[in-house]
Amino acid sequence: MLSLSYDKQFDVLYILFSDSSNSYGEEDDFGVVIHRDFNSDEVTGITIFDFAKKYHANQLSAIDLPANIDYEDLLLKSSYV
Repeated sequence: MLSLSYDKQFDVLYILFSDSSNSYGEEDDFGVVIHRDFNSDEVTGITIFDFAKKYHANQLSAIDLPANIDYEDLLLKSSYV
């Protein structure tokens, strides 16, 4: 299950990989929150603050994510940014 949601007003991209009801999040210095399952520690989702700003400044590739996200493909298939 891959679910994407973009909050244009606050420029936040939410990416869910699985059920996140039993998850906790840790934010890094780049404004990225990695959500992990409490029991298995597997990544359940990612939240990227200032997504469009980072995308247009070509800063997303510098963010080390626990999953491969094709931002070009994501943006071409959506009206996120």
